[in-house]
Amino acid sequence: MKKTLVAIAALTLVGAASAQVTLSGGVRAAFQNSGAAGAETIVGTNDVAANNITITAVEDLGGGMKATGQYHMRNDIMNGEVSAGRPATATNQLWRNSSVWVDASWGQVRAGRWGLSGLYAFDAFGATGTISPYAGNGIGARFTNMVQYQTPTISGLSAQIGASMDGVAANEDGSWIYINYAAGPLALRFVSEKSAALTLAALPAVGLQPATTASVAVDAQTTGMGLGGSYDFGPAKVMAGYASSKGTVSGVVSGEQYHVGVTAPFGAATGKAAYMKNQTTGADIFAVGVDYSLSKTALLFADIGKTSTLANATWQVGVHKMF
Repeated sequence: MKKTLVAIAALTLVGAASAQVTLSGGVRAAFQNSGAAGAETIVGTNDVAANNITITAVEDLGGGMKATGQYHMRNDIMNGEVSAGRPATATNQLWRNSSVWVDASWGQVRAGRWGLSGLYAFDAFGATGTISPYAGNGIGARFTNMVQYQTPTISGLSAQIGASMDGVAANEDGSWIYINYAAGPLALRFVSEKSAALTLAALPAVGLQPATTASVAVDAQTTGMGLGGSYDFGPAKVMAGYASSKGTVSGVVSGEQYHVGVTAPFGAATGKAAYMKNQTTGADIFAVGVDYSLSKTALLFADIGKTSTLANATWQVGVHKMF
């Protein structure tokens, strides 16, 4: 316990000589069309999540322990906003992720603000861009005032257990459990999340998630469950996932979806295809695309997809540079 407290305190020492500080992130832009009736082709950020800056400070504490502090924010390269809808005058500039954690042989303890990954790893498009079939449906939330314990990996198995606790009686605290298995070509994940707020209005316009309804609006929380898996055959990697959420008070199902996908590398390129069906709204989407690596940190991408509730195909052609 003493070493853990020392580790957390060490991160508060600005300019600690032994800490290694790295700057990473990405920049992404594309020609794109939303597929909506009458929509014009634009030059856009394409995916705000892929345009980001991350500052990470790591200190080796000895004895197999290390302390890490990280700030992460998104930015819109087209208009200068820190992120979509957040102008430079916004007070929460580091709104995406900011946390401190300690790693040791017994696992990891993290505190701060953090976004969970849901089933992103099992989407062929990596939940990136305007075409990704992955909609989430109540899992993969972002929590403030959070604390999380992550177990060490034993025979491919690991788990994450956490909660958000802001001390405000009027707010509902969130909680989550992730169970992961990864060994050789096989990866599996089970997710259970109780969100700190409703997440029903994410993509109602195209039917990928329903809008908040009167019967569900009485709920202070949604409870989400997800199952995902992938298997890498070498020439191709197949993946699938299922997610659902419902109001914790009304019990009304607010979203239910399944998705399948495949990626296949060939030379410097990787082909990808995916399909998602929302059982609640009846909407579905099918998408195909290709990524072409210019280097280890730069790629070109071209994707096209058709959502059943949109008049035309959605497409994007662009470049993504990571650093």
